[in-house]
Amino acid sequence: MSRVEKVRQWIREERELRGWGATKLAQEACLAAQKRGEVINLKQQSISAMELGYIKSVPAWIKHVADAFGDNPVPATMQNIQNMTSFECKTSNKTSLPNEDDLKRVLLGLLAPVEESISWDAKQRIAGILAQKLPMGLEQIRLFK
Repeated sequence: MSRVEKVRQWIREERELRGWGATKLAQEACLAAQKRGEVINLKQQSISAMELGYIKSVPAWIKHVADAFGDNPVPATMQNIQNMTSFECKTSNKTSLPNEDDLKRVLLGLLAPVEESISWDAKQRIAGILAQKLPMGLEQIRLFK
């Protein structure tokens, strides 16, 4: 994977972990530059062009994007998801899931940046229900394979 491709992937992953769109990332990068005494005019179109592969080299504004990510660390629940190991596939083609509490944390982390109008308590209840039902649902899917 080329350096530009790694940067492209890094931008998208970090942006999505924070629940930001390209417009929000551009705004945050401009603020980060301003905090450091610089002025840039970064727009959503440049972020999108980078992520879509239209920009073929690492742009100068990338340092401000990195500063924006540094100024806005990933919420703790999302860091936990990042640090968890991925589901292991055993040789019997069965998927090993984390225990219910860990699965609930994973699902809660995925729900955290979704719909600000949904309360945190509601997201916790949804994650709990999904953590209980997901293993059974996966077993039922296997019946039809």
